[in-house]
Amino acid sequence: MAPFNESQAVEPPWQKMYFSDQFIMKYEPLASALRKLNEDKDDKEAQEQFEVYMPIYKSYDWCSSWDGNKYDIVFYGVSGYTGYLMMEYLKRVALKRNPEPFTFAFAGRTPSKVQELAYREFAGTMWEDTPILQMSYDDPYSIIDLCKSAKVIINVAGPYMLTQGELMIDCAVTMGVHYCDISGEVPWSRRITPLHKYALEKGAYIIPSAASAGGFPDLLVFLAAKKAREEYNEELRKAICYCNGGGAVATASGGTLKTRATMAAGGDETRKMMGDPYALGGFVPDRDRHGIKFCNIEFGTGKVTTKVRAEDLDANMSKISEDKHLGIWRGPNVYSYFDTRIVRRSNMLLADMGNCPYGKSLNFLQFAMLPTEMLLAQQKGGGGGAGGAAGGAAGGGGGGGGGGGGGGAVGVDAERAALEAKGVYYGAGEGPPLEELDDAWCGWFLWAQTEKGHEIKCDLIGRDGYFETARVAVETAMCLVFDHDQLPFKGGILTPAVACGPLLATRLIDSGMKFKMGGWHGPEDCNPPPNP
Repeated sequence: MAPFNESQAVEPPWQKMYFSDQFIMKYEPLASALRKLNEDKDDKEAQEQFEVYMPIYKSYDWCSSWDGNKYDIVFYGVSGYTGYLMMEYLKRVALKRNPEPFTFAFAGRTPSKVQELAYREFAGTMWEDTPILQMSYDDPYSIIDLCKSAKVIINVAGPYMLTQGELMIDCAVTMGVHYCDISGEVPWSRRITPLHKYALEKGAYIIPSAASAGGFPDLLVFLAAKKAREEYNEELRKAICYCNGGGAVATASGGTLKTRATMAAGGDETRKMMGDPYALGGFVPDRDRHGIKFCNIEFGTGKVTTKVRAEDLDANMSKISEDKHLGIWRGPNVYSYFDTRIVRRSNMLLADMGNCPYGKSLNFLQFAMLPTEMLLAQQKGGGGGAGGAAGGAAGGGGGGGGGGGGGGAVGVDAERAALEAKGVYYGAGEGPPLEELDDAWCGWFLWAQTEKGHEIKCDLIGRDGYFETARVAVETAMCLVFDHDQLPFKGGILTPAVACGPLLATRLIDSGMKFKMGGWHGPEDCNPPPNP
């Protein structure tokens, strides 16, 4: 699949609806002026009316019921399990450790459900009366009011592919409101990236995949590339992220399973797009001194497209193998086929927007780190499959951030059946209580090599993957609220690493995550960071 062009002109979906004749007719003073101008374009009185009422229409003041309160963060879609995770992170970490005081509100389609969860989480505290807002995509006025109420929106209502979330995003962009979500859906990210140029012009940060998937591996590559430039004045040529974990193994939440099922049910074009290693941009062709080495020529049309380098193919991550250089056995990781796309997109954005890519020839792969005892057991048992082994190795902290992007060794139906057989299947809006994951930890261990062979290691270790998804989303939002003037770029459809970079890393570390540059934590440190 050829790389897509996200700089092409698009008609923003919210503005397409809001400035349609049908919608303008709802504001009679403006509609009347336009009708008169259509009859007589030289009607001065109508022109004066138009000039008075059009700014009012653009400001949304004619139709908004906004109460005038603007919150630092509005959490949308927080009536289910992801809402529980966000509220738990607020209680356990952000409201205790964030250096700046901040305001927040909760929102959803059904305020009573949001209120029920919020009361359960905050009853008896100073936050038990946290404001509850209502918004639904079939009520444009509620979208306006929600966006007016926020500096940053964190949208946790997925699967995103099944929503009209781009209406919220585009409406937010018109007001300069920033947006994050926790998606792990390549089709969703692809769907909104054509708004990049428009968001950049408006100075709005739109950050899908502010989650453990899409967040940590890319941020480690960012930090390794920064060190390579500072110490060696070189770009990165290779980077590999090894995912590991331990403690209680969190099963997939109902939302995660629904997202995976949604992506699996996509048509041929969707599956083809998800299988493209450069689905989110950042294509690096294979070159030698004669130019681009390999291309495809379409039979019958002669259409030429450059081929993906062999080293970037997903097949490299699909089986158990040994990294002989590091002495690590590795296998497929459920988010390999998503995180690789995110890193390649970040590399492209940093090149296009700042002329400072991770590496013009960067190759990035991601694996689960397999423990030796698992491999021995598999060999003795004579089976199990690569997917089963790798899934266990990476599972110490559960998922977080949606569905996984496009690979996956186990089908959704088979995964659901296995969970039901074990009695740990969760329906929509449900997931494992964090108390059951108290000893769970997840770690992301990066090895990188510069163009001239200098090696860099760094890692991040956190609690279970669900909790860490809430951490990435909230701390990214904190960067957008409090570090806005220090951010290197001024808007666009960005990744957490590109948007917030070292500022996000600092907030993550200050919030309690373990980080090491120049090596990896030893086995004695591979455990969950304590809650404050």
